[in-house]
Amino acid sequence: MNENAVLVWIPIVAMGGSFAMVVAVIWLVMRAKQRTAQYRAEVQMKMIDRFGTATEFVSFLESPAGRSFLQEPKRSTRERIVWGIRTGIILFFLGMAFAFAYFAERDPGIFIPAFILGGLGIGFILASVISLKLADKLNP
Repeated sequence: MNENAVLVWIPIVAMGGSFAMVVAVIWLVMRAKQRTAQYRAEVQMKMIDRFGTATEFVSFLESPAGRSFLQEPKRSTRERIVWGIRTGIILFFLGMAFAFAYFAERDPGIFIPAFILGGLGIGFILASVISLKLADKLNP
């Protein structure tokens, strides 16, 4: 096999691999959400089985504890802020890695993702800091 034939396959394999990776990540995320929902449903079914009569179950559902039992758990403001800061730091450092790659390779095409990822990272961090300040101001 000559060298030109090998070079033809590189972009084909790279594009196919990139597509397969995106599909795999989406599938893994959806599978994790499905398992979480299934576990939650099993816990709820076990709780429902503990009630002896329908009237006991209805009175439980009308209570504040029963309403919160059936609702999806919500992330707290602090958890969302920490998630935003963590995402911002990861994106920022990924952008910096592309910037260092630009200086190593001197390829101007690498600078575009460096700016995009760095900007997104800074944006996530700033949004999280602003959210933290607003949360502290609104909930003293």
